[in-house]
Amino acid sequence: MFTTTFAPSRANASECSRPMPRAPPVTITTLPSHSAMSHLSRLRVNCSPLNGIMGEMHWDDLRFFLAIAKAGTIADAARNLGVSYSTTSRRLNVLEEFLGARLFERLASGYELTEAGAELLESARKMETEFEQLSRGVIGRDARLSGPLRFATNDALALRFMPDLAAFTHKYPEIEIDLLSTPAPAELAMREAEVAMLVTNQPPEVLIGRRLARLPSALYASRTYCDSRPDFDDLAAHTWVAWDESMRHIPAARWMRENVPGARVVCRVNTGVALQAAVSEGAGIAHLLCCVADTEPQLQQLRPPEPSLETSLWLLTHEDLATTGRVRAFLDFMADAIGRDRRLSSTGRAE
Repeated sequence: MFTTTFAPSRANASECSRPMPRAPPVTITTLPSHSAMSHLSRLRVNCSPLNGIMGEMHWDDLRFFLAIAKAGTIADAARNLGVSYSTTSRRLNVLEEFLGARLFERLASGYELTEAGAELLESARKMETEFEQLSRGVIGRDARLSGPLRFATNDALALRFMPDLAAFTHKYPEIEIDLLSTPAPAELAMREAEVAMLVTNQPPEVLIGRRLARLPSALYASRTYCDSRPDFDDLAAHTWVAWDESMRHIPAARWMRENVPGARVVCRVNTGVALQAAVSEGAGIAHLLCCVADTEPQLQQLRPPEPSLETSLWLLTHEDLATTGRVRAFLDFMADAIGRDRRLSSTGRAE
């Protein structure tokens, strides 16, 4: 079974390369998934976050509070949690009534933490970290080849490797993949996901795993675009499809700022699928991963791959989950399938 979740963009991460022990269908949803262990989500905690207020509250209440604090609006928090606006708003009201304090200022620009909210946020974040560690510790002792498996990657890679994910579900029909598709899956990898596939040269230090391939990137345009503008010596003379500000850390975005600072940008995106679609439709030119762009016949590589844009493909997990049956089966299966994909590190060819 497949469950896919499309999550909002998050920040990037840092470096690791420790080897990982070896580890298996797929669920497609639309926002970060709930906490790792749903049966623990009603965990009661004794908390005194506000001026000595003592009381018993549910972890779920704090989970909603954290989601609103991270997203900045009720609507975005509800979408990220996969619940309704009214449910999210009601849970916040219940928590504020329980604590006897207003946690957010409702502004036109969004929800801003009050002094009490900021105090609670610090405690809630610590509890969130401890809860996730507890969840992973319990899951890590599970040797079964069944149950849910949360897998985070970006949308372009999800599409590129969907045949492999489908093949995995056929081999392990009792494992349900919850596919968390997000432009920048590193933060999900460190918290909600059990396995992540990241395109990066600096994988998060808190994760362990293996590098599956080196991925070249090159400049592409649609064949229709090339027919109308055949001269690519002056890149500044062309229209560009660019990454938006939330993705400015991406090597291709940095390259553009440094090499074509006056580029005429006609479209900005925050996902690889949107970037490639815009280029395919002739909106402009952009750097794309060769392993993805070369599968599209309407795209033409304009120049050889740019060495400074080469990145690595990593398959990562948490150290305390690496021996879990379903995680280990999935890691081994995907590493083997991707290792046999000769097109993955292809540099394509300029025409």
